[in-house]
Amino acid sequence: AEGATAGDFDTWVLVQNPGPDPVTVDLTLMTEKGPVNPADLQGVTIPGDSRSSFSLDAYVTSYDVSTLVTASGDVVCERAMYGGGGIWGTDSLGVTAPCPVWYLAEGSTAGGMETFVLVQNPGPDPVLVDLDFMTPAGEQAGPHGFAIPGNARYTFAINDYLTEWSVSTRVTSTGPVICERAMYGNVRTWAHNSIGYAP
Repeated sequence: AEGATAGDFDTWVLVQNPGPDPVTVDLTLMTEKGPVNPADLQGVTIPGDSRSSFSLDAYVTSYDVSTLVTASGDVVCERAMYGGGGIWGTDSLGVTAPCPVWYLAEGSTAGGMETFVLVQNPGPDPVLVDLDFMTPAGEQAGPHGFAIPGNARYTFAINDYLTEWSVSTRVTSTGPVICERAMYGNVRTWAHNSIGYAP
């Protein structure tokens, strides 16, 4: 779900073929404006027991870039992102299937920390999503009924909704989505992120 190629962000999708036979992969980039399918990211052959790295910066400039990797065989995928002139980086493995409910336990919007929840809609139809925040004082409602078009991604800046040291998020959607949480601190000199938990 995460990825950005605008500003000083660099995003890479890393695809490992752990088997002995070659596989072909297609990469679809999902932005706030919908899907992007660069021709040279379709039908890419990855030999057996090898890995390929794809720089998304070469194909799209956006703060909202999610990636769908489709392969002819079993592969392992990660997304790596760098910023601040290379002073920080985050990484996450891919998700094998979308789900209509996600939980993201980490998050903080106080003390100069920034938290973002990234929601990717990998399906062709629009979905409506609700975000609810869990804090030490209990649950607080976030945005509800937010529409995300098909094959698109949206970034929610949690700092826009509350200021709290401890914030967890539940995402509920009318259709299957993929969610990730990114957090930055100390004037973006460090960052970390995680995929969500889908029950």
